Amino acid sequence: MHGTDRHSAVDGRIATHVGDYRPDIDGLRAIAVMSVVIFHAFPQTLRSGFVGVDVFFVISGYLITTIILTDLAAERFSLANFYTRRVRRIFPALIVVLSCCLIAGAFLLWADDFARLGKHAAAGAGFIANLALWQEASYFDVASDSKILLHLWSLGIEEQFYLVWPALMLLAWRGRLNRFVLIATVLASSLTYGVKATATDPVAAFYSPASRLWELAAGASLANLTLFPPRAMAWTERAIATVLAAIFFERDVDADRAYRHVLSTLGMSLVLASTVVVTRRHEFPGWWALLPVTGAYLVILAGPEAWLNRWVLSNKVMVWFGLISYPLYLWHWPLLTFARIHFGNISPPPQLLAVLVALSVVLAWLTYQFIEKPIRFGQRTRRVSIPALMTAMVAIGVFGIVDVVSKGFPGRLEQDKAAYADYFNVGSPRLQAEYINFISQNQCNFYPWDATVPSIAPRSAIDLSCYTRHSEQSVMIIGDSNASDLYYGLHEVLPKAISLLLIWSSGCQVSEVIERIIDTNHCHMANYFALQRIKADPPTVLLLSSNNSFDIAYIRRFAKMVKSFGVKHVLVLGQRPHWKPFLYKVVLDNYWPSVPRYIQGHLDDDLMAFTKTFQSQLQPDEPFEFVDELKQFCNAEGCLSYLGTDPKEGLITADTVHLRPLASVWLARQQLAPLITERLGE
Repeated sequence: MHGTDRHSAVDGRIATHVGDYRPDIDGLRAIAVMSVVIFHAFPQTLRSGFVGVDVFFVISGYLITTIILTDLAAERFSLANFYTRRVRRIFPALIVVLSCCLIAGAFLLWADDFARLGKHAAAGAGFIANLALWQEASYFDVASDSKILLHLWSLGIEEQFYLVWPALMLLAWRGRLNRFVLIATVLASSLTYGVKATATDPVAAFYSPASRLWELAAGASLANLTLFPPRAMAWTERAIATVLAAIFFERDVDADRAYRHVLSTLGMSLVLASTVVVTRRHEFPGWWALLPVTGAYLVILAGPEAWLNRWVLSNKVMVWFGLISYPLYLWHWPLLTFARIHFGNISPPPQLLAVLVALSVVLAWLTYQFIEKPIRFGQRTRRVSIPALMTAMVAIGVFGIVDVVSKGFPGRLEQDKAAYADYFNVGSPRLQAEYINFISQNQCNFYPWDATVPSIAPRSAIDLSCYTRHSEQSVMIIGDSNASDLYYGLHEVLPKAISLLLIWSSGCQVSEVIERIIDTNHCHMANYFALQRIKADPPTVLLLSSNNSFDIAYIRRFAKMVKSFGVKHVLVLGQRPHWKPFLYKVVLDNYWPSVPRYIQGHLDDDLMAFTKTFQSQLQPDEPFEFVDELKQFCNAEGCLSYLGTDPKEGLITADTVHLRPLASVWLARQQLAPLITERLGE
């Protein structure tokens, strides 16, 4: 995400242009950072702009390895000097941005959000943001676009690379190991792991340094090849250049220059194509990452004299953006995220987003001009900069830890608001007990909720009581957590003579089963297991409930199939209100202290659209019954916010959608239990 110091080659064996400053690489860095910024601000405009991070990885691997090998060849390399330069390069802008985010958060965030910001600030200061985000990236995690320092995951991966790579290159140099083989082995191993993990554990594939190392190693391999080119490489390039010149250019053209023009054009085409074609993010990085990585590799390989590199990437405007790319990357995401939080975690107006992007450019230039440059190159600051920077970074890390321990300093808020917010804090013992004892039903959950590291592999089994009936008539609930939170209410309201069964998995709608991955994917295991149990012991009534609604074509096939097994009635539940952000924050931000029983707006329109689409496709002769859950909660006045007389004890949900115990019982009594008992009595 950041550049490197400018070095000159000193060893005769090194290609002359490699060690010199290359403005075209700053231009390529500009392409990368602009792709990321546009994607984050306007994701529908540049659907795959996130691949700019992968371009950064290649650039960093190339430049850092160039520095290391150049200094090793000149017999002037030392780990102390290397890390001193890294501190001067990385710490100044990061310290400023982290400090500003914490100060802004103290004024703008509720306690749980501020505690989360403190955690991420501490992780960012310790350069383990990717590991912290990986650890918390489970189904129960908050929305990623509400994490103010989410973007620091990539900086964490780069810093972890910097911790290992210089020592590895130093050992290889002194031990006279074959660096070509060493780097190729690292690249191949990391790529293999990344491709495999993308299919089986996409969260690990995204955040793990092991799955991203190959992208940095690709740049490192290019540095090694261009600094110490083997004879075979020169022969190969010459042969390719001759062929390309003969096919695409006139006879008197310089073959080498034509070859480099082609490399640059092809590479930039791959980079630009990758910003729009990678639309299935769950399949990234995997094989798809080869597109931007190969493109960046070819652009750098083409050299500074290639036409595109010289006249486009080396353009002064592009170079300027490249020079401020690191602080621009640091500034843009927090600005956009604070705006989204202010607007209730929905996208702010496009005009405001454009202003924030422009502001991030201004802040990036100011940071580069008045903070980065004086500390990196100023004679007065060089002597004191390292101790001061280290102290400041440690101080930020310590403050972040204290922030977490203090649960976000709730004393910052008005006393009554603080008490209300603390009651609904995700980490609140009372709320945790409420969820675990009444709502979660995790004994019936195939999602590995108790895993140390988030995973999509299923738990080995669910409790026998979840799917074993004790009476002639039974009701089975299947789906996601919007199915599990119905269990408590139905268990309290339905006659005890009716067996109530539950098979579910977090975040999983009822969908087509892919049997070959049931051992590695909890959603497919849950659906597979539910089908097997229904076939072996069909319930009388089957309830399907899911936050993301359903694919109506599959539900039709599914309903016919389970009815052929012996199920009498299939009830498909629509969605209940899905708030954005958490309902208690809607109350605090917009209605405190006079909380209306019905609230207009503040729903997640994108999610609510699933049920509208499903309902629009319903036909008179469906093999299932559709139950409109929304009409139970909403009317012309808005959607129900709380039950009883206390907007704290009676709040419908503590988060965006999951029913609390009182609401689960209320829904069962008002709507679901009468429907079920009527069908059981037929």
